[in-house]
Amino acid sequence: MKRVLTGGFLSLLGSIWALTILLVASNHLVSEWSSFPGRLLTSVSKLNLTFMFGISVFFVFLGVGLMLAECFRKENR
Repeated sequence: MKRVLTGGFLSLLGSIWALTILLVASNHLVSEWSSFPGRLLTSVSKLNLTFMFGISVFFVFLGVGLMLAECFRKENR
């Protein structure tokens, strides 16, 4: 049960961080960008928020992974 709560907290924290970074980047969009990452991710890169965005996405995946691992774990009684 503790892993489910920890996973939920980490995924919630990561998603809030990612949303905040994307909102900041959407308010400061670049005027020129290449076609691969797109305008929004190029704005994240130009604002030097790539590392923080990567950490927030990692927290989301880590939290979801912890919750899924706990759901499929068999308990020994």
